[in-house]
Amino acid sequence: MGHPPDLSVLAREWLRGVTRFGFVPGVRARARTALHELLEEIVAALRAEPFDPAVGRRIGAELVDLRMSAPPVIGMTVRLLAERLPAFVDTDPQRVPALLEALVTGFVTAQRDAAVHAAEQMNRSEKIHWRQVQTDLQRRLQDALLHDPATGLPNEQHLRQHLAGRSGRVGLCLLGIDRYPELADTLGHDNAAKLRTAIAHRLAGDHFLAHVGDDQFALVVTTIGADDVIKLADQCRRALQSPFPLDGHALRVDVTAGLVEERAAGVNPDHWLRDARLALGWARQERRDHAVFEPGRAEADRRRHRLAAALPSALENGEFLAHYQPLYRIADRAIVGVEALARWQRPGSLLGPPDFITLAEHTGMIRPLGRYLLEQACHQGVAWREAGHDLLISVNLSPLQLGEPGLAADIADVLHRVGLPAANLQLEITESAALDQRHATLRQLAGLGVRLALDDFGTGFSSLAVLSRLPVTSVKLAAEFITDAGAPAVTEVLRHTIGLCHALGATVTAEGIETADQELLLRELGCDHGQGFHFGRPVPAAVLTERLG
Repeated sequence: MGHPPDLSVLAREWLRGVTRFGFVPGVRARARTALHELLEEIVAALRAEPFDPAVGRRIGAELVDLRMSAPPVIGMTVRLLAERLPAFVDTDPQRVPALLEALVTGFVTAQRDAAVHAAEQMNRSEKIHWRQVQTDLQRRLQDALLHDPATGLPNEQHLRQHLAGRSGRVGLCLLGIDRYPELADTLGHDNAAKLRTAIAHRLAGDHFLAHVGDDQFALVVTTIGADDVIKLADQCRRALQSPFPLDGHALRVDVTAGLVEERAAGVNPDHWLRDARLALGWARQERRDHAVFEPGRAEADRRRHRLAAALPSALENGEFLAHYQPLYRIADRAIVGVEALARWQRPGSLLGPPDFITLAEHTGMIRPLGRYLLEQACHQGVAWREAGHDLLISVNLSPLQLGEPGLAADIADVLHRVGLPAANLQLEITESAALDQRHATLRQLAGLGVRLALDDFGTGFSSLAVLSRLPVTSVKLAAEFITDAGAPAVTEVLRHTIGLCHALGATVTAEGIETADQELLLRELGCDHGQGFHFGRPVPAAVLTERLG
């Protein structure tokens, strides 16, 4: 059965109404065909038995699907179809309003669903966008965290990650720019940054390169042995030999290298850089162009650091004490004095001066420690005097103590408070300290009435002519002389030295006497006093007190 001729007219009129209120996508002929098909469905639904107005819902939804969803379109559609549809239907006139009501409902529902869908789609797109933005930001942040902003090189954190992922034998070369703080001050911030960047360019190569501090660059290579990383350090120095042009000037840069080479597996990445920096410090201390990390030396350094850190509390807790080595008059083997030697009573061990005196000097603890031991020795001297033993108490002075302006006043204060006569105190000083423009201090000490002994005579730079100008009352011959005393040439040197010291009014003490033959020879040479393991080792005051009787 053919279509009514005026149905096409109605479809064109409907399309004109739609386009009046909004844009119709696609080709107009296609849109008109679609509306014509919808009209056919509407007419068929109105004529159908039984009548089902729900068809209107689907047609309303299809209008939205056809993107004819501008709000005025539904109003125009209802008015047009309400007016024109009854001419196509001979049935119940109430069917048209019922179907149009369903059409409006379908239109509104589809439009709402489309809006919800669009919102969800937009939300999903927004989430995807922000995830992408977040991922990009995280990547940039991670990149910033792992790279030095000035040079663009991997930084210390990146170096640790790289080392953690290595296997086999690996070498780490840590280059430190020498005198960098002075360079940076001279160059200024901008030029210092340009210098670091230029150094980074020259160090680039077939190795992992990182910038791990203003003045430090780290290079990682696969190695067979330590020689490989030493060669790398040499290559780096050659690469940096030619001057760097900065602001019209040619700047030369020297570097020192700290090197580590070992198997990567099982090694904490943090330890690589720590060990390389320790080796770099060794190289600079020894004025060498590089140093290779040595576990044994590192452990010794760590032990010294632990001891240095423990010094203040140890002094406060009374862990330091004096042991006393007897000083014998060689002519009759009578004990005429003692040398007070510092000991550190640590839990489970007793440390001698070589273990901590240098540390005390480096940390400045030598001053309070020296005063503490001096006072302890003076107290013991008074105790022995009260027991009938009038002994000379000999105490070592550090060069740092000798440089203290108030040293003489401090010693006078100790002697006064303790009650030890000044003549019973002998202060031992080294040749180098005595000759280092300390004459005024030595005269002040001599003015107190204490005795001054030149320790380890013969190992420094003093001569008997210089000795004549110093207010010393005793000379202690270095143990090295006594060890070789059996040789005829050494014997003559000793005879000559002892005689000239006596001529200058100084007594002579031989240190390090270990045999009866050495004692006999020194007696024949006229040496006044002696000490050493042959006579007795340093012992606590109580032990020596028993020996004194």
